[in-house]
Amino acid sequence: MMIRSPRVASSGAAASAASRHRGKRSSIARRASSSDDASRDDVDASKTSSKTSKTSKTSETFVDLSVDVEAEFKRGLAFGIEEIRPRFTPSAISSADRGLPIADALVATSAQVFVAALALSAGTPRPSWLVPFGPSWRGAAYVLPAIAHGAKLASLWVCGALAARAYERDAFDGSLGEAVRRTLRGGCFATGLLLLVTQSEVAAEFAVKDLGDPVMNASREGDAILYRATSELVVDVVSEATAIVGWRMIRWNTSPTDPETILREDEERARRRRR
Repeated sequence: MMIRSPRVASSGAAASAASRHRGKRSSIARRASSSDDASRDDVDASKTSSKTSKTSKTSETFVDLSVDVEAEFKRGLAFGIEEIRPRFTPSAISSADRGLPIADALVATSAQVFVAALALSAGTPRPSWLVPFGPSWRGAAYVLPAIAHGAKLASLWVCGALAARAYERDAFDGSLGEAVRRTLRGGCFATGLLLLVTQSEVAAEFAVKDLGDPVMNASREGDAILYRATSELVVDVVSEATAIVGWRMIRWNTSPTDPETILREDEERARRRRR
């Protein structure tokens, strides 16, 4: 018959108590981790549901079936007929200065003649449009190309000025701010047209030289064409803007204001709108 010592018994009891304590702690930790996972799942589910609700709200606000498409189309058509089309008719040019479009065209053309003279005298690389043509006496061969390029830009400016109503009496016989504002609006419209023309010319040149699509880093020759077109576009816009804005500021209010003429023009404009 074996007799245990009290020390051995107490140590065994302590070990069993420690093991039970560790078991309780591990079970508590497992419960806490499971509760944390459940809370994370709930948060993720709430975020997903909120995103879904936001997306559904956005889609609901984007698709508005209450708009009458036919009525909106008729309204846009009426706006084009009543507001846009009259800007490109002869009546859009004020009777106080019927020759203003011709003066604008001459200024725009003269600006390109100045650019050509500056490029030839400074010895900088010539623009692609400055190709000698005609008599070779001094610089006469470069006059016609400069005039032709200036006429192209002048036609674009006249279209922009008509769109911005820059030939009405208020655009040159009103306040200086209004004169500059309408000039800049016409310049923005003309710049957009110049961008379209430049893109067409570049695309045609790429097609002739079989360079594929006009994109950067496709070939060295294509990159050279794009860089050249961009630099020439910037020079055209800056030179024309400087010349036209300066000319319109000079033209501003140079003729005495005739109240009867202004009243007559206002009545005629109101009559056209009523029609």
